[in-house]
Amino acid sequence: MPLPSARKGHHFSLYRLIPLAMRGFYLVLIMTTNFWTRFVGWLAGNPRLEMGEIAPPAIATTTAGGGTVNGDTALKLSAVWACVRLRSQTIASLPLHLRDNTKRTASTHPLYRLLHDAPNADMTASEFWEAMVASLDLWGNAYAHITRLGDTVVSLNVLNPERISVHRSKSGVITYQDDKTRQSYTDTEILHIKGFTLDGLIGLSPLRHQAGVMGAQIDANDAANEEFRNSLKVGGFLKTGEQVLTPQQRTDFQRALSDFRKPENSGKWMLLEAGMDVASAASIKINPADAQLLESRCFGIEEICRTFGVPPQLIHHTDKASSWASSAEQMNLAFLMYSLRPTLVRIEQAIVRKLLTPAERSKYTPKFSVEGLLRADSQGRANFYTSALQNGWMTRNEIRSLEDLPPVEGADQLTVQLNLTDLAKLGQEPTET
Repeated sequence: MPLPSARKGHHFSLYRLIPLAMRGFYLVLIMTTNFWTRFVGWLAGNPRLEMGEIAPPAIATTTAGGGTVNGDTALKLSAVWACVRLRSQTIASLPLHLRDNTKRTASTHPLYRLLHDAPNADMTASEFWEAMVASLDLWGNAYAHITRLGDTVVSLNVLNPERISVHRSKSGVITYQDDKTRQSYTDTEILHIKGFTLDGLIGLSPLRHQAGVMGAQIDANDAANEEFRNSLKVGGFLKTGEQVLTPQQRTDFQRALSDFRKPENSGKWMLLEAGMDVASAASIKINPADAQLLESRCFGIEEICRTFGVPPQLIHHTDKASSWASSAEQMNLAFLMYSLRPTLVRIEQAIVRKLLTPAERSKYTPKFSVEGLLRADSQGRANFYTSALQNGWMTRNEIRSLEDLPPVEGADQLTVQLNLTDLAKLGQEPTET
């Protein structure tokens, strides 16, 4: 079987060594110029979904230290747990309203109850959005199956992001597949919310792209646990001189060493018999290099906070290096602007694209109410409300609504203060009208 002319020279010597049964497969491989590039990209997690490719779910990543980072091992880190919990529960606690063109609540629209109260029969709205945002923060993508009755959305059900792969055909059509049940979904059947993305089609998984940061913190925690398990005593050598221990003596001595290393024996002395001596006094003291292990763990917490965009103080990591906000109000504002707002906008725009019909998109707008996060202390709120009333851009009933108070009659008018006048009219008698 002659080799094609385009492959002569470079592959000819290798081709002759391949058995006849394997030559057809070999030709398929060498004629696919980017086969290995795609294969390696699939293993490493290609950050882009090209035509005719598949984006598999980010299940687990092996770090340079040999550890494995997945959803379970990452959440065992207190910093990851705190960051994901804080972001997901905060967003889930924000009321999500559907408003019409007049900015009024569209409570009669069927979608309003799904977004605000219960997306399905098993979850409240808070539980649903908490699960969606947690999936977004860990795996970079959140999926929910859309059930429709005609054009009306009747339920939204959360899908496991560890089982969903995204397919893009050569013509650009997007489909989704559950890798466990092999069930396929069209693009209109999935509410897909993406995290940080390079192509607008799939989100990048923090578990995959920040595995080094999380893996280093896991290794540091394991190393610290091992140090405490050994009562902060490093290994060393014991000298027996010219005497050689019998196997039974070695077994008994190892058992005695194991008992000596227990935490309850910390600070006690060990009896050395038969002329034994410590090779170095440093072997029974804490290694100064090991003391910096705590510093690396603190730095790892800030690295994880940087990954999720969470101020370290909000997960109760308060050292001098992380004290940058001068007040709780400024910290909440920064957290809202730089961490939560991009996610809120993604969710709102995904709802418009996937859950509203083309005719409804110009009439209705989903909006998270973030006023609760912007509340300061009582004095700050009082000054804010006073300015709103005196300058005529809020009514008293609107302010009462922000304070969870019922409306009162006659408090729906916009008012302004009347004690402002021109400097040129000072001292003049008011003219009768």
